[in-house]
Amino acid sequence: MTEGKQATAYVEHAGRAANVEVESVILEGSPAEEIIDFAEKNDLDLIVMGTHGITGIPRFLLGSIAENVVMHSKKAVLVVRGETLGKNR
Repeated sequence: MTEGKQATAYVEHAGRAANVEVESVILEGSPAEEIIDFAEKNDLDLIVMGTHGITGIPRFLLGSIAENVVMHSKKAVLVVRGETLGKNR
C-alpha cells in the first residue's frame, strides 16, 4: 500500500501545483473493477491512469489494469505512459 500512497501523493501535489482540483482516494480490491465502479458511482468525466509500458509476454502474464479499465469503462480513459521498467525514455 505504501507504493499507492506515494504515487497518490505525487499526483495530488502535481495537480494542485497546476491549480487542478484533486481528491485522493485509495481503493482496495480488484484494481480495474474498483476504478470503474468508483468512476461510475461518482459520475467522473475522465479516468487518468499511468502505465509502465510493459509489452509482449510480461504484459500477457501480468495482465494490464489500464487495458482492462479502457476495455470495460463507460467513462473516458486517458492512459499516460510512464517509464518502461529499468529504462529511461
